[in-house]
Amino acid sequence: MNKKTAVLFVAMVLLSLGNSARAQLGYREDAVVIKADLVAGVAGQPISGLGLMRWNQDQFEPIPFQVDERAKDGGFVYTNGPKKNPQLGNGKFDGSDELVFMAFDAGEPAPANVKWPEAAAAGAQIAVSDYARKNSSSVYLFAFNANPPLSKTDYAQHLVEEGRTFVKSDHYWFGEPIAKGFFDRFHFVGPDGKIGPNLVDRIKGRGHISTLGGALKLVRGENDTPADLVAWIDGPVRVIHRMEGGIELPLGIKVKLAGGSDNVFYRNYLYTPIFFSLPSGAATLLKGSYMIYTIDFNNKFKGSYYFDGVNKTPTAIDGKMDAPEKTLDLQTQHNWYAVGGDKGNLVERMIVPAQWKNIVTMTAFYVDDDSEADPPESEPGRHQFGFKLGGLFEAPAGKYTYYLYYMVPDKKVTPENVSVWLDILDHPLKVSAQTLTKN
Repeated sequence: MNKKTAVLFVAMVLLSLGNSARAQLGYREDAVVIKADLVAGVAGQPISGLGLMRWNQDQFEPIPFQVDERAKDGGFVYTNGPKKNPQLGNGKFDGSDELVFMAFDAGEPAPANVKWPEAAAAGAQIAVSDYARKNSSSVYLFAFNANPPLSKTDYAQHLVEEGRTFVKSDHYWFGEPIAKGFFDRFHFVGPDGKIGPNLVDRIKGRGHISTLGGALKLVRGENDTPADLVAWIDGPVRVIHRMEGGIELPLGIKVKLAGGSDNVFYRNYLYTPIFFSLPSGAATLLKGSYMIYTIDFNNKFKGSYYFDGVNKTPTAIDGKMDAPEKTLDLQTQHNWYAVGGDKGNLVERMIVPAQWKNIVTMTAFYVDDDSEADPPESEPGRHQFGFKLGGLFEAPAGKYTYYLYYMVPDKKVTPENVSVWLDILDHPLKVSAQTLTKN
């Protein structure tokens, strides 16, 4: 091989590698959720005969996926628990049923006219695109006559232990006391790849209620919100918990938090919807009231750091309100914060209804003080970060849903790399599908 040929060969190899890199979405942390009606070529097929695969430059190989059925009323068809409802499903991938997989499991497009996997009778190519970075990948959904090839990987598991319901993955362990409306166990994977100790005292979702012109003030929160796990789905890609419960504030009018929610857990993040029902008259009666949604971390988390979209310079979590912490901007609105370090890493986001714009304010809540108490809690001191919602009770009467997302990086989260987690909601992946024709 002469020098010119060698240079051309190397250039072709580099170009090939570059194209391969652009075809991969390995850096994306998103789950991809697809309705059956998007995949016309496979819709209507028995779920038990489906296999999801990627092209690995040599052959098709199975990747983790699941199909969660939806009932006619839009709710999930649950396969486990005292209120399971498998009779509402039909065992076919149709209607609003959801195909779920992780974006980082997608691969390159297969060559044209490639041979299908054995026993595959129908197929569709699903393209997943990161339009912001102009990258894309593909997966292939096949309907098999029998014995679809399946991945053995299970990203998230449901279990009960220590008097708690847990979801465990290789990024986190999340635990809630049975029949309670809060979590008090959150273990994170450290930079060494190992799951560490529990790092939270508890989540604190508390309404600071002011009524009768300020004559009556009270606090109601997570300890007052019983919630039962009544059904669940435990698949290889996600766990879904159906929770029922909530609280009605004893104020002469019914202000109801929660009721029923579907909490969704993936390998590397989870989210919980919060249902909020506000009656007529609340805006006047509860003027000046507010809610806080925070995680109070325990002492084991000290030595970590905090930053958010407004306060971009990390501050040390050490149990002392030092000068930089006392000057944090707690007035400018934002909807995410991050904590991280050698103990573990977390990005939390709150997404509120568009109808609350210009009515509800969402600002940072921050207390890092070993000497403060905020009962009920399991451990003295407050290493407590999250969001304050002002004007929440002054929104127009109606029913609302807002969301808390908990995203768990497996590496130290920094202001420079947090965007990949924010992109899950800010720049969601686009999905398209086309029916394949068997040669």
